[in-house]
Amino acid sequence: AGRPRSITAHPGLGPSSAAPRGPRLSMPKNLSLFGAYLQNVGAKLRKGFKRQQITRIIPPKAYGRTPSASSQMALFHDDDFNNYTNKKWSGRWNRRKLTATSFRKDFESDALNSTIYNLKVTGSALYAMDDAGGFDDYILRTSPEELRSATGEKMREVMYFYMKNPEAKSWALPWKVFLRKRARADPAYARYVHEAKKEASGRGMAAQHAKFSPYYLPTQALMHPARQEFVEGSIQPKLNLWWREGKALEGAFRRRLGEAKSFERAHADHREPHSFRYGQTMGGGGRQNTTPRLRSKVHHFRMLRPY
Repeated sequence: AGRPRSITAHPGLGPSSAAPRGPRLSMPKNLSLFGAYLQNVGAKLRKGFKRQQITRIIPPKAYGRTPSASSQMALFHDDDFNNYTNKKWSGRWNRRKLTATSFRKDFESDALNSTIYNLKVTGSALYAMDDAGGFDDYILRTSPEELRSATGEKMREVMYFYMKNPEAKSWALPWKVFLRKRARADPAYARYVHEAKKEASGRGMAAQHAKFSPYYLPTQALMHPARQEFVEGSIQPKLNLWWREGKALEGAFRRRLGEAKSFERAHADHREPHSFRYGQTMGGGGRQNTTPRLRSKVHHFRMLRPY
């Protein structure tokens, strides 16, 4: 139906076949690509390739890929979760996942007037901080496209807020107290809420660890032990009611006794009945013979995250 196509072979690609299965390529388009580009080349070119060729690893930022959920609660900068493909001559390929190497660091920030503890950063972020001149300059002068972190954006907003409100900065509160916009609208109320929650947390911790208090009460059976009468003519000792020396001392002693528990609850033994410490596992013991359903960290994030 048409003019037959002539097939010529490159001098370095071996002899040509009279009836090739597909289009024959004289030279591969790109020596780093796979598929049809390397299927019809000669044995001489194949020797230049390894039997297992690895594709070039491209940074996620160069892709324009959406940042991961983990990077939003840390400072990853250029690093993020990545993949590379290992392809063989047989056509099989394996996809490997790369995790960004991260560290837990404490940063002293003058702009936030506090120390940021346990902040997760990568080596790329640490090098970027050195180039920017420090932690504060890195947060303030790095564009959102380069920063790629919701935590960094929130820190920058708090830094700008402290610049306009030096009095709130002098309180030296944790930077997350003014993380939300409504907290920055009323700094005094945000400070009150923080102090109230801090005090309530202390009371909750005291109640939680009360069962381990060294002040334990005897059982009901030992509340009234048998007393031996004093010998006639002996000196009867007087009770030392030391808590009545002052109201402050008595109040502190009564608060300490309020944290006391019985010896069985303070020093529970699993061999005794009712010795299980409730609340140490799934909130009161949890359901028996069940496994908690594992959820992804982005399960509740049905809407777009503020990148």
